Amino acid sequence: MPRRRRWLFVFGGLLIEPIAMKLRGYPVGGRLIVRCRQGHLFTTLWVPGVSLKSLRFLWWRLQRCPVGRHWTIVTPVRESELSAVQRRLARRQRDGWLP
Repeated sequence: MPRRRRWLFVFGGLLIEPIAMKLRGYPVGGRLIVRCRQGHLFTTLWVPGVSLKSLRFLWWRLQRCPVGRHWTIVTPVRESELSAVQRRLARRQRDGWLP
């Protein structure tokens, strides 16, 4: 594969996640509210295309839940779908800066 095509493939792959997030109504990155498989809500640093504290599986991330203290799959949550109380509680529960 030519070098230029390879770089276009890598760059295009990095753009898929932020474009998909924007189209689905989620913020593109930063401190996002996420939900674990057990329903716990917390905030985490979400950087599209980069995983500092998690293992990535396409849209999902395997990460430690600070609420239930377990490893789980987390997905972003639209803040508009949460009540004011849920948003406030999720912002109080932050994951750590290190894995």
